[in-house]
Amino acid sequence: MNNTMLAAVVYGQGDLRIENAPIPKCAPGSILIKVEACAICGTDMRIYKKGDYRAQYPVITGHEIAGTVVEVAEGVESVKVGDRVCVAPGHGCGYCKMCLSGQPNVCQTPHPSLGYKLNGGFAEYMAVPEHIFRLGFVNPIPENLTFEQASMSEIIACCINAQLNAPVKPDDTVLIFGAGPAGIIHAHLARLAGAKKVIITQRSPMRLNMIAERFPGLADVLISSLETDLKTAVMEATDGLGADAVFVCAPSADAQQQALELVANRGRVNFFGGLPKDNCHVTLDSNALHYKEFFISGASSSLPETNRQALKLLSERKIDPDLLITKVLPLSEAHKGYELMESRECIKVVLKP
Repeated sequence: MNNTMLAAVVYGQGDLRIENAPIPKCAPGSILIKVEACAICGTDMRIYKKGDYRAQYPVITGHEIAGTVVEVAEGVESVKVGDRVCVAPGHGCGYCKMCLSGQPNVCQTPHPSLGYKLNGGFAEYMAVPEHIFRLGFVNPIPENLTFEQASMSEIIACCINAQLNAPVKPDDTVLIFGAGPAGIIHAHLARLAGAKKVIITQRSPMRLNMIAERFPGLADVLISSLETDLKTAVMEATDGLGADAVFVCAPSADAQQQALELVANRGRVNFFGGLPKDNCHVTLDSNALHYKEFFISGASSSLPETNRQALKLLSERKIDPDLLITKVLPLSEAHKGYELMESRECIKVVLKP
């Protein structure tokens, strides 16, 4: 093994450099992997294109990671060199009340996040932080999945976590804001849970057309909020009752506000997408909450178990990873990958170091 590796390093807003970097050392109590595939996430886009106050530049982003174990620290016995694994970005300490209750995603004393302050997977090698390994965010890849396919598991795991917080029940009508990868995955999970009707709304009709062509039958109703009054369309589609479960995958305060208005009595709203720090407030009609008895939840990252569930869904082809992956590019073409993601003419782009 050489002493250097190729890496995509973000030095600041709009400053992404493909360069040689030192191969990291295997962390005590953890493993070193050769990254085989890492998908681009909206978070990676934000850190690179818009800047993020939580990031510590320069940083190697990328947290939807699949790779091969190339080194194991002394005392580690649960994995061995040559194992194929997915690595998810858990930031729990493992010792606080939330971690001990099985919710390391909302740790009270969190470690720095992978791809924000800790180097991630857009590199040829990655040293898995000890706490990520210890908490169970490193999981074996089923034999029938390629590395590229397996890299889809992290975003699916995040969506599963959200649907644990806002369960979809048989015969529910589900409304999804956002026709990006998360919205598509939420629609799949809703179908698997027995939803009778799935409605997806997005401002741009381009994304909706892509869903109709690539995932026929996934959604019963597709609504472009640029072309149609959303409230009127949703109420028509739900016989005036509103949606039983609403997932807001768009980073939009307006979308979150609308979700609170379009949820049915005793329905569930999940704010899956975060908002910009300078525009992170919505107005709650407390009387509507009081009389309609609906429920509001958030969703932050994933759990070790939801990552394992995601890999199982992919392995069983209950979610087809090949339909999610629009383009696979070498790491050296990371700039092109980001341009594709920014154009929104794709679903998921995977980079291969």
